[in-house]
Amino acid sequence: MYTFQVKQKDKSKILSAFHILIALIFILDLTHVHEEGRKDWIFAATYLGASIFLFVVGIFQKKLLHNISTHLALLLFESALILCGAIYFWSKGASLVSFSHGILAGAIILFWIYLKKRENGEKIIITDVNIILPGLAGERIIDWNELTNVIKKYDLLTLDFKNNKLLQVQVINTDEINEGEFNQFCQQRLTIKNK
Repeated sequence: MYTFQVKQKDKSKILSAFHILIALIFILDLTHVHEEGRKDWIFAATYLGASIFLFVVGIFQKKLLHNISTHLALLLFESALILCGAIYFWSKGASLVSFSHGILAGAIILFWIYLKKRENGEKIIITDVNIILPGLAGERIIDWNELTNVIKKYDLLTLDFKNNKLLQVQVINTDEINEGEFNQFCQQRLTIKNK
């Protein structure tokens, strides 16, 4: 059995832009707050503080956010604040704004779940029986008889399917696996399964 770690793209820039976008949404929400009581002032002060914080974090992300876990914690913070905003706007009678905030908070939670699932990276597992590829909702299992060739050269793993599809990924744990031994293993599996 061989396990390959797929090289991940740096998500910090897109996540920083996402944090700044949420800060802009908070500022837009502040324009709809009409200070009539103490509850309005608390909501406005919380949203203003959160938007300033998110702007600072988004701009200085390289110094403040060192790994994906801090981004994930920030996403949970944002979704909680947006849910609070949904409750606030519901109490003010703005049901459409409240509903849209609820949907946005749910989308952020789904995005958080996706990132949490991918936090440790994606792995491709190659066994005697099949190949397990990472997928969006779950793992995809590929039988050897669906493939014409599997080869690893340097840090690239290539899977050539019989239906003329080609999957090529960059892997990062290339030191642990002997390239020649792996390629020979794949050729043996392909000749056995394609007979």
